[in-house]
Amino acid sequence: MVCRVLAALFLFLLLITGQASAQDDAPSVDAPSVDAPTVDAPAEEAASDDDTPAPLLRGLQLIDAERQNDALSLEDEDAPVTTAPSSTANLAEIFDRAQLAYATEDFETAYVHARNAASGGHARAATLAGLLHENGQIEEASDAQAVRWYRRAADQTEPVALYRLGRMAQAARASLLPTEARGYFQRAAQAGNIDAMLAYALILKASPVPQDAPFALEWAERAASQGNAEAMFQLAQMYDVWERGPNNPQAAREWYVRAAEANHAEAALQAGLMASAGEGGPEDAELAIAMVRQSAEAGFAPAMGQYGLMLLNGTGGGEADAATAAEWFAQGAVGGDAESRFLYAVALAGGYGVPRDPVRAYYWALMAEYEMDGSRSVNVDRARLAAALETDLANVFSEAVVEDVQSEVEAYRNRISR
Repeated sequence: MVCRVLAALFLFLLLITGQASAQDDAPSVDAPSVDAPTVDAPAEEAASDDDTPAPLLRGLQLIDAERQNDALSLEDEDAPVTTAPSSTANLAEIFDRAQLAYATEDFETAYVHARNAASGGHARAATLAGLLHENGQIEEASDAQAVRWYRRAADQTEPVALYRLGRMAQAARASLLPTEARGYFQRAAQAGNIDAMLAYALILKASPVPQDAPFALEWAERAASQGNAEAMFQLAQMYDVWERGPNNPQAAREWYVRAAEANHAEAALQAGLMASAGEGGPEDAELAIAMVRQSAEAGFAPAMGQYGLMLLNGTGGGEADAATAAEWFAQGAVGGDAESRFLYAVALAGGYGVPRDPVRAYYWALMAEYEMDGSRSVNVDRARLAAALETDLANVFSEAVVEDVQSEVEAYRNRISR
């Protein structure tokens, strides 16, 4: 994610200048459940795209209702075909049956029909057969058979099959190699597959060859122009933070907004923060808070802390709302965002919108060392807060309390390092 956040340092300064230490009105070690989530609460790293199952018939287009009714009306004739049909009409009819069976999760029957239509030369049926193997939806599923069926469809330049071969190559599944992914994505993109356009653009973006950079931008824009939200976001990133990109804040902001309108949560956050700072266009507090709120309400943890800050600051002309801000800090902290964890720690330490609780404040200050992907980051403000709270806890409670909190964090560290 782009490292663009609202200023949170003033909260830390409030904590220091206000002497918000555990020495005054020290609460009990036990905190309300909302303020003391367990160490299992932070989100683990999301699974990579390479592990994502193949989509359900994406790009294959299920048959329309009229043709489904026609297929269902077939009685004695809908037994599985045992020999490859000869006519194009028969192939289309059998593929319709395969799709209908797939839609009703009768995967074995879907495979029988898809395999038979594919044996007669139906490219999309071969793709469906490959999907059933890749997804492990039939009894004898195997990656090798998925590749076999995808290649049969790819020989006819079937876009979805080419795209799935690219994804399997990226993950080095079956006999495929990661170096083969680029070629498959290129062919699928040229055949019109939008997901492949984006995948090809990202491979070109990562290429060390300078001549690939403009083509990365071109393919990303092609995908974005088709309404693909992730492509819009990636294109905005290319304009925004890509070192080999055109560095065009105005275009970046426009594409972030368009992606946000297509319900892309991270794009909404970036659009909001750019509007708040006046980057890529005029400063717009109303747009800023609307975009960041959209991202937070969509469940994007980094947006939760930023939205909380806006509420605390009264951004957009509203009254400052410390209590609601603290609720959003808590949600972002549990969601795994390091900045939200820091903000929640500050709120707990100073009693900003929540009862003061230096024990849980110390816990979240230590947890703020970890980013959403589990990596550790160095931040002076977070380190100062953790050190100050550790000293106060040792003085007011005991070293045992400090050690208990550290043990909680250590358990989290061990879990994410597995």
